[in-house]
Amino acid sequence: MPADDPDYLWDRTGDDPEVARLEALLTPLAHQAPLRQPRKRSRLPWVGGAVVVAAAAAVIAVIVWPRANACSGAIGFSFSARGGDVSCEGTQTTAGVLPIGGVLDTGDHEAELAIANIGKAELGANTRVHLDRTSASGHHLSLDRGHMHAKVKAPPRLFAVATPATDVTDLGCEYTIDIDASGAGAIRVQSGKVELGSGSALVVAPAHTHAKILAGRRPGLPVAEGSALDPDVDAVQRDAPGAIDALLAHATSRDAITLVYLAGVTDAAHRPAIIARLFALYPPAHMSIDDVADPAMFDMWRTVIVSDYETGALP
Repeated sequence: MPADDPDYLWDRTGDDPEVARLEALLTPLAHQAPLRQPRKRSRLPWVGGAVVVAAAAAVIAVIVWPRANACSGAIGFSFSARGGDVSCEGTQTTAGVLPIGGVLDTGDHEAELAIANIGKAELGANTRVHLDRTSASGHHLSLDRGHMHAKVKAPPRLFAVATPATDVTDLGCEYTIDIDASGAGAIRVQSGKVELGSGSALVVAPAHTHAKILAGRRPGLPVAEGSALDPDVDAVQRDAPGAIDALLAHATSRDAITLVYLAGVTDAAHRPAIIARLFALYPPAHMSIDDVADPAMFDMWRTVIVSDYETGALP
């Protein structure tokens, strides 16, 4: 076979001495084991292991993952405890969200409670509140007992607090409520004004006044801060004999806010004397005593008195 004939390389035909010599030299290095395709590694063992690991993780999660409590949601009033744990829906915690229908009890500690996005309330020790509802149309809390200092910046009547004895409707203000175990208590208004009562028995307590929260779903009379009338007002609210006459004798111009609401809740026999004393202490501009005998004119007079207390234009 010619030296440049390539057939020998493929089918060993021909006779090339040089090629034969090279074969003889390389024969000892030839591969002796049979050639075969490598076996593909099965992925099944890895897949099976992953399934086992996932199942084990699920079991561990069920065992160690804490069960979500009722006060860890997103709808409601957020709160944070001060000085230690408080109880929300029976769970001791330092923070959470009071849900609609939920109860927050501060126990021996204090807490700060957000009033939606319109304000906040500071809750004292041994205070229990529950959230009745919260929506764009209004936010309603119930204060069963304890101390609450609320500060709200919102349109009137968007926020309200129910107590066992009186409903307190926020008219855009800051105030403090204290309720004892019997459901009675007091409210003190720092700014703006609040409406006390329910149904037709309503009293507006403006800034710089305080009022008792009375049993029987009736509002207490507002009293000016610094007034000496508190004992007389307490006697009137107990229906003590001669209490109204004593109150009128001790009243000063600063007590106009008390007299104007006393005139609205007293009996017909005492009403003329109350209006006469109020007219002498805080006469309305451009009105005679005969004018204020008209209910509409009297309401205008009362509105002026409430506004003067709210804005700080005190007598």
